[in-house]
Amino acid sequence: MTLTAGASVLALTLSACGTSNPLDHVKVTTHGTTAAPEAEYKAPFAVASEKVRVIEEGAGEQIKDGDFLIVQVSVFDASKENTLKDSTYTGSQGPIIVPINDRLKQLAPEIYNTFTKLKVGGTFAHATNQDQQAAAKGVTNATLAPGTATDFEVYTVTKKLPGYVEGSQAPAEAPFPAFTLDNGNASLKFEDNRGDAPTELKTKVLIEGNGATVKETDTLYVRYIGAQWSDGQVFDGNYNTQPISFSLQGVIKGWTQGLAGQKVGSRVELVIPGDLAYGNEAVQGRPSGTLVFVVDILDAAPQSEAQAKLIEQQKVQASAAASASASATATPAASTNPAAATATATVSAS
Repeated sequence: MTLTAGASVLALTLSACGTSNPLDHVKVTTHGTTAAPEAEYKAPFAVASEKVRVIEEGAGEQIKDGDFLIVQVSVFDASKENTLKDSTYTGSQGPIIVPINDRLKQLAPEIYNTFTKLKVGGTFAHATNQDQQAAAKGVTNATLAPGTATDFEVYTVTKKLPGYVEGSQAPAEAPFPAFTLDNGNASLKFEDNRGDAPTELKTKVLIEGNGATVKETDTLYVRYIGAQWSDGQVFDGNYNTQPISFSLQGVIKGWTQGLAGQKVGSRVELVIPGDLAYGNEAVQGRPSGTLVFVVDILDAAPQSEAQAKLIEQQKVQASAAASASASATATPAASTNPAAATATATVSAS
C-alpha cells in the first residue's frame, strides 16, 4: 500500500495494541466534511503502539468492503500542542481516495476495521509508533523509541464513490468506436474503415447522468480508457483498478473542453485531435495524434485555492519548457495519464 502524496497517514506495518489509549485524552472538534478539525492535546504526544479512536460514527450510508471512499485527512504535530501540521482540506493534494478491500484489510487491519464500522460523514483519529521513514524504505516492524513524539491523524469520510456510472448506453455511431464494459474490463472497438482521423474535438454522451454540471475548474473523480485513433491501441485506463481524481485545469485541453459542461454520473466519449492532446509528433513514452477516450464521471468537487495555485505553477513550468525546447508541447500534462498534473493523493492497495 502506498500513499502518492502528502504526509504519512497510514502505517504499513502495525504493532499490537495496548490497553491504554492516549487518543482518548485528545479533544477533537469537528466541522463536518467542509473544514479541518481542531485538536487539543498536551505535547509531546506519544503512543507505544497503534491506536484508533472513533470520534463520530457518521449519519450517511454504511461503509462496507468494496467501497471507494473520498477521505479528508488532517495531521497534527505531536511535538507542539494543538497544532495542525498538514491537511487535505487546505493543501494542494486534495482529499485521498481509499479503497476498502482485502489488500487494505491485510496490510492495515485496524484502519480497515475502523472504516467498516463507520458511515459516510464519520471521523476517527489514528496514531502509530511505527517508524514511518523506515517503513517507506521497506523496513518492517521498526518502532520508535518509547516516548518519541508521534504525529496523529484525523480522518473524515466525506463521500462514497460509485463503482461505475449506471444507465442505458447509447449505441456506437461514426466516428466513435464502440465501447463495452464487462465486469470491469473496458474495450474500444474501432471500425477497419474508420477513415481519416477527425481534426476537431468530438463529444458523445453514452450515458447521461443527473448530477451537478461539471465546471472547467472542478476536480473530477473518474474511470476512463484511452486509445490511439491510428492503430486502436489502448495506452491507458483504470476501469479494472480504482477511480482517480484530477483537476480539469491540469489535463490535456481536449479533456477540459470535452468534460466541462457534462453532468456527474455521465459516461462520455471523446475524440481528441493531437493539438488538443499530446501533439501529432511521436514522442517516446506518450501517445500522439488523435486520441479516443471514454470517461465515467463519478463525482466532481470545486477546486481549492491551493490546488489552483499548484496548477498555475505547473502551467508556467510547462510553458517555460515549451519555449526552451522545440520538441516540447505546451500541454501541462505531458504524460499518457490525463491526470498526471494533479497532486491529489490516492491510497493504492492494488
